[in-house]
Amino acid sequence: MPNPIAAPNPMTTTISIFRSNMQDKIMKSADAMPESKYNYRPTKDVRSFAEFLNHVADISYTLCSNVKGAANPAAATAKVSKTELMAYLKGSFDYCDGVYSGFTDAHLNDPADFFGAKTNKMFVLTQVANHDALHYGNLVTYLRLNDLVPSGGWF
Repeated sequence: MPNPIAAPNPMTTTISIFRSNMQDKIMKSADAMPESKYNYRPTKDVRSFAEFLNHVADISYTLCSNVKGAANPAAATAKVSKTELMAYLKGSFDYCDGVYSGFTDAHLNDPADFFGAKTNKMFVLTQVANHDALHYGNLVTYLRLNDLVPSGGWF
């Protein structure tokens, strides 16, 4: 298990480890679901598997561009095919990696905006990982409902 205690920026490293783990699980879930099931939704009132993947990527771009203080680089247009969705997810995760890689604990309390609420950058960075974990749970359920086994992992 990674130990961020000795890292130069232990708090940022801790958040990054959790986020990276969730993103790996999400990518493996996207890969495990057959493209023919990407429009699967257990009821009409919930998002499809593809809509969850689009949403995760959209929010990753939104939150990480917020922390970076830059315009959102992604066009919020729904991706349809498995190939498009996986590329969009990977792009959003790579974008966030770039934001996290240059970030230090000294800037965690810098001011930030979270959908109109004034907060700090640590809150926004934490919400990236929290959001990924929340929707990974949805993806696991959809995989299991389709007799597929999620990747799991060491935590």
